[in-house]
Amino acid sequence: MKDARAILKRLKSLGNERNRAGMARFGIETKNAYGIPIPHLRKLAKEIGINHQLAFKLWDSGIHEAMLLACFVDDPEKVTLLQMEQ
Repeated sequence: MKDARAILKRLKSLGNERNRAGMARFGIETKNAYGIPIPHLRKLAKEIGINHQLAFKLWDSGIHEAMLLACFVDDPEKVTLLQMEQ
C-alpha cells in the first residue's frame, strides 16, 4: 500500500472515538486525530515500508496519526534539515 489516499482512508476506518477522548486527556489536540493506538500505526508502517515521498504526503495531511506514520515510514537518510524544521 503506497497510495496516500488509500492509507488516509484506512487510518480513518481504524479510528476510535474512545481513544480520541483518551488522547485529549493527555493534551493531544484531537481536532485532526482519529484515535488510533501507536501499535496499530507501527504495524501499518511495517506493511508500507520505507517511503520518503509517501511520508511527505502523509505529513501534509495534517492528521495526527498520518503525521506519526510519516515519521515511521520516512527514510532518515533522505530527511533534510529544512524538513525537520517544518
